[in-house]
Amino acid sequence: MTERTRIDLGRVRTPSGFFLPVSAPDEPFVAAPPADRHYRHHFTYRGSAESIRQAAVELIRSARRKIFLASFRIGDRRIIDALVDAVERLRGGVYVVTSWNESTLRRGLAELDDLDADDVAVQKKQFDSLTRRGIALRGHEQCHAKFLVVDDERALVSSANLETSALADRPERAATGESGVVLTDAVEVRRLARFFTRMWFAGCTWEVTPGTEYALRQRAPVDAPVIVTPSTGPHGVVWTDGNEHGILTTLHDVIGRARHELLLATFGLVGVRDRPEMLLDPLRRAIREHGVDVRLLVRARNNIADHRRDTAALAEAGVRIHADSYTHAKGVVADGRHGALFSANLDASHGLYDGVEVGVRLDHRPVLTEARRYLLHAMAHADRRFEPQPTGRALDAGLRAAWQTRWRGRARITVAASDADWRTLTEAVEWGPVLWTDDGVLRLHAADRVFTLNGPTRRLRVTRADEPALDRMNRWYGLRGEGSGTRRGVCPAVLVRA
Repeated sequence: MTERTRIDLGRVRTPSGFFLPVSAPDEPFVAAPPADRHYRHHFTYRGSAESIRQAAVELIRSARRKIFLASFRIGDRRIIDALVDAVERLRGGVYVVTSWNESTLRRGLAELDDLDADDVAVQKKQFDSLTRRGIALRGHEQCHAKFLVVDDERALVSSANLETSALADRPERAATGESGVVLTDAVEVRRLARFFTRMWFAGCTWEVTPGTEYALRQRAPVDAPVIVTPSTGPHGVVWTDGNEHGILTTLHDVIGRARHELLLATFGLVGVRDRPEMLLDPLRRAIREHGVDVRLLVRARNNIADHRRDTAALAEAGVRIHADSYTHAKGVVADGRHGALFSANLDASHGLYDGVEVGVRLDHRPVLTEARRYLLHAMAHADRRFEPQPTGRALDAGLRAAWQTRWRGRARITVAASDADWRTLTEAVEWGPVLWTDDGVLRLHAADRVFTLNGPTRRLRVTRADEPALDRMNRWYGLRGEGSGTRRGVCPAVLVRA
């Protein structure tokens, strides 16, 4: 990598992992004919049928008495129109729980890569159109669950918010990958309806009066008129709510049953290293004791440093990583026989130990075969790979960050430097990233130093940086149009001392 008078920055490795592009076939997911009477798989996948959207619209249109809906965000025109038609047809009877006041709405919007400054206002406008039509709307600040119950007879449970980006391709962006089930198992649908009722009475702290404009008012939770107990069978509804950690228990049980293959899916990773008992320890046991092939489908989120670090910890433990730019599915499947789909991320802060999430366990159900097939398809067609220690050349070519400009400078730069400055440079670039900025003056950022290349002779001047290069790179992911006069990127050039 380093010679006495020559440094190839393109070969310098960064000790922090990143998601980089791969060439993957782009094929739709085609559903198989349903083989399960009471549980049917539904999905969203780029270039494919709008399965979850169609299922949700059909369920809403089929309602004869009432609709219970929990979704962090509601923003699909077909869903909204169906809800408005339903409230007029049923003369009320449409109850919606979402995760808001404005602060929780804004926090949850961070899960969406296409967030812009108007998103909160747009969602408030959507809520306003719903409440003016007579839909009863309440806010549960911890609710991340996504489910729909109609007439206590039919239900949809999935990873998808009921917004267009999670339900259908758009001209500017492919749909996010989502997975879920429609269930008609009477016992489990009624269980889910009671869970919603408990949230409605005992969990919601904000509400909007039906028939009025969208105006939040606080409400005091009251005792629910129902008692809801978890399912104890091999299939049924599971949840996270307060000290009820049914999804975590299910996750651990399914992992413990794996003997050959274990498939996991999540959008986000939080607390994997900090709480190894959540995921790392069970996976290590499965790999060590049974030689299980563990594979993870995960969103490629280079902008979240802890997400990358948690991914690296899983890869180091022996998990095969399949990263994708669009996936939002969540679930676990062991040997094609045990498994669950749910709304929770593999998250120690909100999802498995806290917050409100819902899922369905599907052990030995024919629908689990289809859920597994969906995950395998998404893994086979994932468009990113996780590189634990990428080179500068790989980062320059493949990072494709919004803040990044590809290096268009010389492949070889001759540098004039004193012995001391050259030695400082050599030591600083033992590990990357080696970044560059150019606001009219070219600067390299490595370790805790800034190396300014002055004038036509590229005379090297060394100063101490105000932050390490990797921290600087992580901060750049937060830039949204700032510093437009400065170009920045990862430097792959070869430096030669004059």
